[in-house]
Amino acid sequence: MILMLLPATNAVQTVVGLDVNPSVELNLNDDYKIVEVKTNNEDGKKIVGDMDLTGSDIEVGVNALIGAMLKEGYIDELKNSLLISVTGENEQENEKLRQQLSLNIEELLKASDINGSIVSQTISDKEIEALAKQYQISVGKAEIIQQLVAKNSLYTFDSLKDLSIHELNLLLQSNQVEQVSITGNASESGYIGKDKAQSIALADANVSNPIMKKVEMDYDDGVMVYEVEFYKDQIEYDYEINATTGEIIKKEKDQEHATHSSSHSSNQSSSSSSQSSNQSSSSGQISQSQAKSIAQKHAGVSSVSQEKIEKDYDDGIYEYEYEFVSGSYKYEYKINATTGSILKNEKEYVGEVKISQDEAKQNAFQHANVSSSNVYDVEVELDDYHYEVSFKSGNYEYDYKINASNGSIISHEKEYDD
Repeated sequence: MILMLLPATNAVQTVVGLDVNPSVELNLNDDYKIVEVKTNNEDGKKIVGDMDLTGSDIEVGVNALIGAMLKEGYIDELKNSLLISVTGENEQENEKLRQQLSLNIEELLKASDINGSIVSQTISDKEIEALAKQYQISVGKAEIIQQLVAKNSLYTFDSLKDLSIHELNLLLQSNQVEQVSITGNASESGYIGKDKAQSIALADANVSNPIMKKVEMDYDDGVMVYEVEFYKDQIEYDYEINATTGEIIKKEKDQEHATHSSSHSSNQSSSSSSQSSNQSSSSGQISQSQAKSIAQKHAGVSSVSQEKIEKDYDDGIYEYEYEFVSGSYKYEYKINATTGSILKNEKEYVGEVKISQDEAKQNAFQHANVSSSNVYDVEVELDDYHYEVSFKSGNYEYDYKINASNGSIISHEKEYDD
């Protein structure tokens, strides 16, 4: 007698979690077929309804669930975020599945005229399951909250556990969490928006034309807020604006802190201006190298990288726009090309910058599988801890966020360019 051992095809090898507010987990066998559907909340039960997905391919099951979420209004232009989590023993295969599902869902949302923001992750930490059980949330949501708490010491698990996936996505993008992949931008259409928050703060402070430090979404004392920070006349202003109502929740003025840095800047500025008056070229305008020297002396730095300088004509005068990085800061200057006076200057903390703009571009091109010879309209901007790289190739427009320290891809988006 010949004994044949058949594989246990119904053994669970991988778990795929889908979270919006409905939270559903799909248990898969080694053929990526669904062997069990679990719901983590009442909204999850509503979405699954009487659907029998057992035996279906994972793509079929996910498409059916996303379709139901769209039909019931759980995903729309105001709440456009969705979380995909893949858990299993084979990390390499998990990553492939994560990428494929993310692309499939992105196309499905676009077909419904929704510019979705998809947060996706693979999970290998066994301890996160106990944390999820403790707080009665999905493993995927628990992992996201854990990443936010690790990134921002002001957050606690208890304070974030009741937030929606969309609200958590807004915090992920503000805090630049690198352990997850994010495509698209979480919609702020349900909130007053960064521009309105900035206007409210400036009006209350009775300030115009300040040096802006940041305007970003945050969460404090149970409320989604915009943090608005800026400088003006040796004073630093900090505001928290209710992101829904526009109410000013907190405001602070710190003159002592700003005075120290501003007085130094003022002294540097006057010396730079007097020096620049002696540096005018025979054409009546200073050179690029002279403009660079003025800016660097004003900033008090001697070693710079990631330089970008161009000459522009604005409001009847020629000016140099000069950007550079020194240490962990990015500096931006506007310098009068005739007098050498500093028209505007900003200093922004960008973290540890180890890769160049060209390296960031090449990482984006390689990930998008396009040749540098076939791209156009390329723009690279260094922002908080990352490069923003945008370009076009063929009929598509690409947007990337590249970690400025290690070159990893934080998020990416591909759109049809019509």
